[in-house]
Amino acid sequence: MYLTRRPNGFRFQRRIPKNLEPILGKSPIRIHIGNLPSRDANRIARLLAGHSDLLFQELEVKGYRALSDKSDTTDEIDPRDETIARLRTQLNEAINLLLDYSVTSQKTIEMRERLSESKLKKLEAQMVIEALEREATHSKNLKRLGVVLERFKSQALNNAKELYSLRRDSRYTDFSSQLESLTSMVSEIKDSVDQNLETEIKRPLTTDALEDWHHNIRLKEGINAKKTTTDYNRIKDFITFAGDQPVNKYKFDQFQKYAIMLAAVPSNYNKKPDLRDMSLEEVSTYNQNLSDNERLETLSAKTIETNYLSPLRVFFKDVGNQYEFTSPVVDNKFRLPTFTEGTVDRKPFTVDELNRWFAISATAKQPDMKWMPLLGAFTGARVGELVTLQKKDVYKVESGGWVIDLTTDIIDADGVAKVRKVKNTSCRRIIALPEFIVKTGFIDYVKTIPKGGNLFPGCFYRGKTRVKDPAGAVSKRLNTQLKKAGLHSNIETTFHSTRHTAKDMMRVARIDERTHDKQTGHSSKTVSRNYGAKNLLNEEIEVLRALPVPDGLDLSPYLAGKQA
Repeated sequence: MYLTRRPNGFRFQRRIPKNLEPILGKSPIRIHIGNLPSRDANRIARLLAGHSDLLFQELEVKGYRALSDKSDTTDEIDPRDETIARLRTQLNEAINLLLDYSVTSQKTIEMRERLSESKLKKLEAQMVIEALEREATHSKNLKRLGVVLERFKSQALNNAKELYSLRRDSRYTDFSSQLESLTSMVSEIKDSVDQNLETEIKRPLTTDALEDWHHNIRLKEGINAKKTTTDYNRIKDFITFAGDQPVNKYKFDQFQKYAIMLAAVPSNYNKKPDLRDMSLEEVSTYNQNLSDNERLETLSAKTIETNYLSPLRVFFKDVGNQYEFTSPVVDNKFRLPTFTEGTVDRKPFTVDELNRWFAISATAKQPDMKWMPLLGAFTGARVGELVTLQKKDVYKVESGGWVIDLTTDIIDADGVAKVRKVKNTSCRRIIALPEFIVKTGFIDYVKTIPKGGNLFPGCFYRGKTRVKDPAGAVSKRLNTQLKKAGLHSNIETTFHSTRHTAKDMMRVARIDERTHDKQTGHSSKTVSRNYGAKNLLNEEIEVLRALPVPDGLDLSPYLAGKQA
């Protein structure tokens, strides 16, 4: 179907032939025609359909030659952009004719269409010749092109005179000058394009840009290795879906279609043997084809945004700055289908829930299971940040307060310093310990750790076997502990809920927002709050040290353990 009616007028749409998808992509070509009478819109659609047929035929010759010799195509205009531009030029000409001769008869319209077809044939021949001439040097191309344009100009005028003889109407006497003007315009556009091509930045394929960005930028930011690997894989997923194009050639609608496709992806597809080897697009299609009662639970809106779309925003923003183009996703908001599972809000723990949890965690034999619940609930530290703590990272400052230092390197078993992996730059920070945590015996425990030792060595092992993902393994153990206390709920109530708990406690205590943002590692959202010291000042450490125990909180299980 070539013509569809939209709220803002008619739109011409043409499917890309299968054999041209490697050149033009899978997305149909869409051209906005505007609010015109239905009869006029249909005529323009037929004209554009005929024009697109000619362009597709030309691409079958030019496109496949280009693909067989990539060295000749590095400076070419994107075939899809060129095709759309030519169609829009034809559309503008057709609309101008309609405006100039809106009262003409059906025979007059047919005459215009015949004249337009003549122009299309001229343009088609011109493009074929240009494709052949690219095999020569650029200077020879320009000289030969001038000769060809003159020849076409003469031929076009002769053809026009023959067509004029079919209709003796004074209203067509200006077509000769219009064709001359069109030929001159084509020449000017060609010169402009050639000039732009000489200065255009050569952008790499997205896979090549990704490898460079991942190894030379992302891995050197000191971000957690698991996150950088996950982000890398999610960007690869998009390339698989949209195709490996030059990094500046993606359009926003490709990202939008990717987001819509993700909305039907099962949330646990990688755990199902019959689905894990499928691409995201294949597993999405599979799930959509299931009956309503068989359909699998899908990714939530938050998961899609955080795990799949956010890495794309960061990547295309960085490479856009590097290769001087505007990222198509930097300021655009994705729209998800109405059936997408809504974001599940994380719930902070209440005082009663903390009491139930601490009654179990305080008696745990493993240090990580004992101290991490307490540290998470009152400092907002993440599991991944607590897992890597070493004895050197916990110390007393001049004012007398104790802190956890996440700004230093990790020292491995051989005494070699390694960059501490954190989620982002805001997470590289100083954390102040409230005085009531010190009183529970946590500092006494730290003092028992050998110099250079890990605070929670059990995080790195399951029995005698070293685990590949210590943070993931500990998260599962802590959530199991929450289940034992009757508190765990998928997404809503997990160990990560302690960060929400800590924020609420600091707000209730009237601690300045920027101070507890620095304590929990949240980035500032305003320019003003970005000014000043990035880590806690001594005065702020003292404020956090004096954080009061929430009303009703029972720390006796920890205090009893200390006395014992």
